[in-house]
Order: sequence, then structure tokens, then C-alpha cells
Amino acid sequence: MAKQIPVSSTLRMDFETGLNEKGTIAFKRRSFTNIKTEATADQLFSAAAAIASVQNFPLGEVTRVDTFSLIG
Repeated sequence: MAKQIPVSSTLRMDFETGLNEKGTIAFKRRSFTNIKTEATADQLFSAAAAIASVQNFPLGEVTRVDTFSLIG
């Protein structure tokens, strides 16, 4: 049976920067790497809220991207 081993986590934050030429919302993405793989969703969301509080644009979405190594 295969096992998965956590390798890395990335916190991605999308900020609403206004409207593009088509009239839809434009986003700017900021990514933070080297996030502890053991971090909980609550911890990451709290960190994202703290970061968003000092930004110029409103926060649109927070995403966590986990990478795993598969061993068979």
C-alpha cells in the first residue's frame, strides 16, 4: 500500500485589485512558501487575516497548497 509523506505547504492569498478591461474582478496573488506542514487550517487562516489587515487591497480568497511524496 502506498504512503504519502508531506513535503511542503504554501499559503496563497488572492487580493481584489479592481476591475479588468472586461469588467470582471482582477486579482493579485501572493504566495508564502515554507509553511509548516503541521499547521492547522485555523492557524493559517489567522496568519492570512493578520497579513490581509496590512494590505492595500481586500482579501478575496485564501488557499493552502500541500505537496506530498508518494512511496510505494
